[in-house]
Amino acid sequence: MSKRVLNVNVGILGHVDSGKTSLVAALSTRLSTAALDKHPQSKERGITLDLGFSAFTLPMPEHMAHLPYDELQFTLVDCPGHASLIRTIIGGIQIIDMMVLVIDITKGLQTQTAECLVVGEVATSRMVVALNKIDQLYPVDEREKGVRRAIKRLGQTFAMTKFAGVNMVPVSAKPDGKAENPPLGIADLKAALVAMVPPVPRVITSPFLFAIDHCFPIKGQGSVLTGTVLQGSISVNEVLELPALKETRSVKSIQMFKAPVQRAVQGDRVGICVTQLDAGLLERGLACTPGTVPTFKGAVAAVEKIRFYAGRVPSHAKFHVSVGHSTVMAEMTFFGTCDGEGLSRDAALAAMIANLNAMALSGKPLPFDQGRDYLYQEELYGLEGRPFSAAAAGIKESCAAGTDDVDDQTDRHFGPQWALMKFDQPITAPKDALVIGAKFDVDVHGEACRLAFYGRLVSPIDPTRPEELARLNIFKLKTRTGTIERLQPDGTTAIVRNLIKKESDAAIFTGLQVTSGRGEKGVIEGSFGKSGKLKVHFPGGLTMEGRNAHDNTIMLQCKRYLFDPQAKKVLRQ
Repeated sequence: MSKRVLNVNVGILGHVDSGKTSLVAALSTRLSTAALDKHPQSKERGITLDLGFSAFTLPMPEHMAHLPYDELQFTLVDCPGHASLIRTIIGGIQIIDMMVLVIDITKGLQTQTAECLVVGEVATSRMVVALNKIDQLYPVDEREKGVRRAIKRLGQTFAMTKFAGVNMVPVSAKPDGKAENPPLGIADLKAALVAMVPPVPRVITSPFLFAIDHCFPIKGQGSVLTGTVLQGSISVNEVLELPALKETRSVKSIQMFKAPVQRAVQGDRVGICVTQLDAGLLERGLACTPGTVPTFKGAVAAVEKIRFYAGRVPSHAKFHVSVGHSTVMAEMTFFGTCDGEGLSRDAALAAMIANLNAMALSGKPLPFDQGRDYLYQEELYGLEGRPFSAAAAGIKESCAAGTDDVDDQTDRHFGPQWALMKFDQPITAPKDALVIGAKFDVDVHGEACRLAFYGRLVSPIDPTRPEELARLNIFKLKTRTGTIERLQPDGTTAIVRNLIKKESDAAIFTGLQVTSGRGEKGVIEGSFGKSGKLKVHFPGGLTMEGRNAHDNTIMLQCKRYLFDPQAKKVLRQ
């Protein structure tokens, strides 16, 4: 009887030349065909160019003895560290359960280390830091002190992330640069990985979803899809779909690290053999339960700005967007909850960390209520918060006239944000796929973080269909101002000029509410004469005594819905 194996996928990430591949070699006892830089160009250039896979096994630890497994296997996913290969890294982090961030202790945090930390925050809540190359700390008798200093310094950086208090393990994968020298700290690193494995069985009730990283033919057998089971399970003779090709195939056989198995479940790294498939049509992508992974031209995603990104993230700009295992250009339209519906400034940081966990692949983003109204945003905001809209700020200023200065803490909105994404080409991905937006066209040798935002899909949409867009209640606040010209004898009706143009249809504005500079509320009753003036009724009356020009200002605020075909004919507040 074959052993029952619990497989855990561990992403190995870090800056180029931090020693990731050497560390993987020191940990591994079993290698796949794509391991330890076997790619010809990897050997030629001396860097990792693609995802590498290898593994080591351990007896089931005591805290997991109650689970129905005989052996604990760690599959190591060696991710490239070079800046130009960040897209490959993004693909790699979607298949991992936990992560090792490799840092060259002689250099500390470097540019790609920060980018790897960002994608790690999105991918998982379980991370250990390997402080590599401790053998290069001199003098030897001061080495322990140097390690403590590095841990203290790096701990201050990690305190600003969701990995505050992360375990940091000193190691040397290849002491003195010689493979024959025994590595240092490997047992401690393995123990740290074991401690992070949750003592719960895999959930396999979801539909089957498989991330394909290679596809190749075997003469007389068929084509082999190698990859990782993201969710659910698959057995020999069951049918899977290749959604990018819109084709289904029967599973002929399954292997895990060259050993045949009858079934693969969530977390397993396997090769699946299918027949009658041209391997040249598929390099990377997905396989799934038939009918569960759609193709779409646009989507709404819950998003957060990455705080290490220094630039603006404006609406109507295009970004490289990685959705699932595809990267395409997409035009962004950002929106959020309305002014006054957000959090306090003090709660914003805690909410951002909580959202990181919710957005991660193991979490669930906030539900998107398509029935409510959302405010259009000129850009995606981070911890600085969104300024109140000009219209809202104007009303606030009017209402606060003559009082003490308004507290700046209340002039910013903190709350959930979303993006409407219009893809340059259709993509095939799960409906709740991970989203990472970036500017890959900037200098790869620069020191700036290129990752701009992250999130999760909440609703696919077809942006070419106006009726679908019209269901998104995204509005811009439009403000008009006029002036009270005179008060009618009844003391409650004012004649207002310059609020609308002479040629405008006054009927469109009838019934809308306005506010005076003193904060008095009125309702437009209709036109007055033919010069564009309006009659406005103030139920509480108006006192003309002591009024100045500011008091006589009339403000009309309306919502202009971006996708409402009647937006110019019907004004809403």
